[in-house]
Formats: sequence, structure tokens, C-alpha cells
Amino acid sequence: MYDFNGKIAIVTGAGGEHGIGRAIALRLAKEGANLVVNDLTKNPKKSSVWTGLPAVVEEIEALGRRAIAIEGDISDSGQVNSLVQRTIQEFGQIDILVNNAGAPAGPDRVPIVELDEEVWDQVQRVNVKGTFLCCKAVSKVLIDQGHGGKIINISSMAGLNAVARFGAYCASKFAVRGFTQVLAKELGRYGIQVNAICPGMVITERFYDIAEALAPEGVKTEELLDKMEKQAISDTPSGRVPTTDDVAKIAVFLASSEADFQTGMLFTVDGGRSMY
Repeated sequence: MYDFNGKIAIVTGAGGEHGIGRAIALRLAKEGANLVVNDLTKNPKKSSVWTGLPAVVEEIEALGRRAIAIEGDISDSGQVNSLVQRTIQEFGQIDILVNNAGAPAGPDRVPIVELDEEVWDQVQRVNVKGTFLCCKAVSKVLIDQGHGGKIINISSMAGLNAVARFGAYCASKFAVRGFTQVLAKELGRYGIQVNAICPGMVITERFYDIAEALAPEGVKTEELLDKMEKQAISDTPSGRVPTTDDVAKIAVFLASSEADFQTGMLFTVDGGRSMY
């Protein structure tokens, strides 16, 4: 459907087996892009079965594309600059940035009056500062290259509608929305489009961690997760929860020339559960 031949994309938070980052990276590769995939560590979930970033690189290469994995903390400006520099060294350019990396879920899913300052800071550091640092570093490259580019930030439906016990997360994702729109205004004259995706309840490794944190005493995590999924399905006109592929489809559209006139926009992916 799309032609990304010759395009270079960076996708952060791409090491999870069931994650949005992996789905986006693979879809971009299927459409012709070469990839730099990033995560905090090589194997963020420390699974003995799933190898993390190396597995994603192998999948991309199996599609006939080039890919490299770069471990790094996106909340550290030095490591972000190194990520961007290594991308340029390897591929000579950057065309697409997908800011998908997110802070660990779980410890932050408590009432505000119980929320530790350190946990609050970590969520803002990764979700907000990390997005800022990656956008800043890549934007400079895109401007210097002079042929436009695409930046896609992953926000959340919790960045559109507040959720109790999600205070730190909601604050961070509301911030990503506002930051996306400011950057879109600043970069439009360079032919660079900046948009945000707001997924609904996507069942990833992170969502298990959320359910584990929210489960009342005596309730198994799996039971709560099943209950949350069934409730989400009953509230969704489309009759199911969104998948990582649903998010990837929107991301690839926004990264393509088909979306050259879309900027500063928020794209919800929740099957109509929330309508704005």
C-alpha cells in the first residue's frame, strides 16, 4: 500500500514481544523502510523465550530490510544523541521517528495521595522528557536534511480522558498531546509533520503489569485482566479491543506521503469506545 523504500525510521520501545513498538517497526519494514529499533535494554521483559531487540532485528531482516538495535535510555540526552548519531552513521539519514517508549506500568497506578514522588518523576522523565529529547534531536536532523519528515508520538486515550489511579500516566500523556501540537506548529514550515496516536486498551505486556497493580487483594491478575477486557469490549461499538496491528496501521499511514497534510492531529485507536 505504501512505499517506504529508502526511508529510515527510528522506533523507540520496540523490544517487547507483544508491544506496539514491535508491531509498528515490522509494519514499516513490510512497507519498505529500514529500521533502528531501540529499547532501554536488549530484552526489556527478560524472557528466556523472547530475546527482545535481536529478535525484532531478525524479523525485519527476514523481510529483506536492514535493521540495527540500539539500547539506550531515552530520558538521557547523551544516550539520545548517541542513538541519533549512530543512525546517521549507519544509514546516512533519518526520515521517520516513532516515540513509543513508555515508563514501566504498575507502581504509578495508585491514588494521587499514595503516589510516590520518585514514581511520578520516573513516568514524566520517560514519557514526557524522553519524547522531548528524541523529538529535539531528530528534528534538528530533519531540518538540516531539508526534505521534510514524520514524527509520530504515542499518547493514549488516558491522555484524552482522565482515569482514576492513572494520575502520573494521564498527566504525561496529556503533556505529549500538547507537546505534539506545539512541535507541529514549529516544524510545519520545514515540511515536517508531527502527529500523535491515542490507543485504547491494547493487550500488551504493559497491560498485564497494570492489571497486577490494580487487582484488589484476593483477586488474581488474570481474572481482573479478563474482566477489564470484557468491559472494554462491551463498551466498544466495534466489538473488540484494539490490537497492536491496529495502532501500527495508523502509524504507517501517518509516516507516509498520504498524510502530508495531517499535522498536529490526535488519532484515536479504540474502536469507537470514546468519541470526540
